[in-house]
Amino acid sequence: MERLRFAQLSFWFGHANGICAAAQRHSAVDLACIWDDDPARGRAASEKFGVEYVGDLDEVLSRDDIDAVGICSPTQQHAEHALAAIEHGKHCLVEKPFTRTLAQADAVIAAAEEYRVQVMPVYNLRFTPANETMKKFVDEGTLGPIYQVRRRHGHREYEQHGYDAHTIQTNPDWTWQDADAEGRRSLYHAGSHAMLWMAWMFGMPECVVSLGGTRVHGLPVEDNNACVFRYADGMLVTLHTSETETAAPLATEIYGFEGALVQTRGDGPSTFAEFGAPGALMHYEEQTREWREIAGISRTFQPEGYNPNDRFFDALLAGRAMPVTMYDGRRSVQLLAAAELADREQRLVELAEIE
Repeated sequence: MERLRFAQLSFWFGHANGICAAAQRHSAVDLACIWDDDPARGRAASEKFGVEYVGDLDEVLSRDDIDAVGICSPTQQHAEHALAAIEHGKHCLVEKPFTRTLAQADAVIAAAEEYRVQVMPVYNLRFTPANETMKKFVDEGTLGPIYQVRRRHGHREYEQHGYDAHTIQTNPDWTWQDADAEGRRSLYHAGSHAMLWMAWMFGMPECVVSLGGTRVHGLPVEDNNACVFRYADGMLVTLHTSETETAAPLATEIYGFEGALVQTRGDGPSTFAEFGAPGALMHYEEQTREWREIAGISRTFQPEGYNPNDRFFDALLAGRAMPVTMYDGRRSVQLLAAAELADREQRLVELAEIE
């Protein structure tokens, strides 16, 4: 494929702006048009990006001058819109979470396999220098048997709205209709990134316990959550997600018998070893009992060349498989469903229950 012709479906989720910006920035991608079921929102986006607004989804998907679409509609509509696009032979870049339910994920996968189109969930934690380096350490066994992992993923969205439930839910940049169906809870919204990261980094766990809560009074869904996953070898992975955090300097900790990795932003773990001046990614070696900075890890979240939208465009143009697959998206949805069930029923949930 010499050029890729692209349409954006919905600006319900703000990452649609980044997708369209990436499309217009890419030398071999043409942003053809924008569709949104909210005409005012769609026309505002079309004016911003200088492309046509089309109010009829079937018209967009029937066009021969469109090869692929980006989907940023409400979470519970991801499957509906992906299925419609797939049946018209359009490749799909689907915003996280991949789908709202596992059954929806399976339906999208079955259709994509039948129509032989590419589907990529947008999970940006796969594409950062720090995460790629951590993955290499884990795969090569440099840290020895890993026993404890902690990762935090959160947003400051509620802080900037004064932690007021009414202000949050009536924010004109968002549309709160059915918070649970839309996956508004912190576990599903922010946690989807962490779930994909965990499955990519370590594979699938055996079971999970989960505890969420609503700290902002009046919200219909929780704004903070902690999940603990157990693996077959006894390793524990704790994932913290939040919409209310104001300061969280530590992003990732991976501890093994022979060493540790800590992705830092100015803080250190509980250890007797001198942490030194922390870099973006620090490596502790048990043999020397010293921390050292891993050189060359940018403090920028995604430096040039790491944008996930570019990876989608490049894979299609080159005829390669997606770097994040729809099967990865399914695994993330399975993990989210297990954690939601564990939180709702306040019990340990085996992953095998969610099939």
